[in-house]
Amino acid sequence: MIGTMKRLFRIGMALLAAMLFMNACDVEKEPYIQGEEDEKSILSFKVDGADSFIDEESRVVRLDFEAGTDVSHLTPTIMVSTYATIEPESGVAQDFTNPVYYTVTAMNGTTAQYMVEAVVHDADNEKSILSFTIDGVEGDINETAKIVTLTMPEDTDVTQLVPTIEVSEGATISPASGEAQDFTDPVTYTVTAQNGTTADYEVMVYVEGGVLEPTGKTVLIKDFTGVRCVNCPAAAEYVHNLQHQLGEDHIFIMSVHAGYLAQPLGQFPDFLTDEGTEWYNNHDSNPLFAVDHVALTDGNTLLAEQIDAPVAAALEEKQSFEIMVTPNYDETSRQLNVGVKAVALADKEGAFSITACLVEDHIIGWQTIVGGVDREYDFRNVLRGTLNGAYGDIFESIQVEADETFNFNYSTELNADYNADNCYLMVYISLGDQILQTAVKKIK
Repeated sequence: MIGTMKRLFRIGMALLAAMLFMNACDVEKEPYIQGEEDEKSILSFKVDGADSFIDEESRVVRLDFEAGTDVSHLTPTIMVSTYATIEPESGVAQDFTNPVYYTVTAMNGTTAQYMVEAVVHDADNEKSILSFTIDGVEGDINETAKIVTLTMPEDTDVTQLVPTIEVSEGATISPASGEAQDFTDPVTYTVTAQNGTTADYEVMVYVEGGVLEPTGKTVLIKDFTGVRCVNCPAAAEYVHNLQHQLGEDHIFIMSVHAGYLAQPLGQFPDFLTDEGTEWYNNHDSNPLFAVDHVALTDGNTLLAEQIDAPVAAALEEKQSFEIMVTPNYDETSRQLNVGVKAVALADKEGAFSITACLVEDHIIGWQTIVGGVDREYDFRNVLRGTLNGAYGDIFESIQVEADETFNFNYSTELNADYNADNCYLMVYISLGDQILQTAVKKIK
């Protein structure tokens, strides 16, 4: 009897322990239920000898170092949201001579990309805008992209605004602080350091209740082509003629070299990109076209003569986003920093992505044509690659609301072979495989 009682006691205790364990698991799961499955933020980013600042809105981390610091081999300690992971990982040494991109992945698989830059301070070389204020409104300074944005009260007259500007000690700025400016369009301010080097900032002023004058729907045509495709030049001419007919300001044609006929041979140029190959998706012929689609699928592959109706229909679609692209290009270092501001124009549900492409226009080279080879062919709007992957960054996985604003920053070093005078940034926002809006801006 006593043995039976002991056995029953042990069973009861085991059941009680199991129940406590299950309850403990439920407690562990509770944050997931409350929404932490979507959290993907860098909470802290520490490197010995540096002050760090995290701008969550623009997803930029800045590390400030004293003059003379070697930033080519730094090992950060990083803390991210509960259940999230980060790549590169915390504790892995990195070269921060140029900005380093970190991707935080939430439990539900959505991601957020942060740009981490190291700033080594040298008094003679300091040339930053420290503060920019108009009528008590403090400007938002994006030091990486060299962009200052202000949102003024409703009905503000932006044609005669007087800013108060603070710059680095010993530096000067032009136009000067206290000098009235017309901010109808972005205004460029040049900060000059003590050693004579300069930095240009773009200052943009918006007005509440009238922040945006929507520019209208812009349609992206991806022309999948190849340097050894004999039929591609005629197809490209057909599409450009359609662009002239329907509206050059609201149609952008990007040449994406992909597939067997885009493989370089002899004197033919190499315009292949990893992103273009990904979008091409193992198709076996050129030319092919996609109208406002992220990639080629069997459901959206079009021949040149088939695109008239889809382009016309896409132009009639209601504009979902306004996209403003502000590049800052340094001709000496060939460093290109980009700030992008996107504003939702209506409530819309789904997973939204943004993709930033680098495009070069008017490249002269060999192209196969009917009857031979054109050695002086003018290649138009050639994709050189993207700044954030073939499918960009997911910035919202559930819903956007009208007037909701999103800010992005990208950075790259322009290839020495590219002509910066002919380079464009082409940025689009997509919902799944459908491109909703496109914006294009020359880098200089």
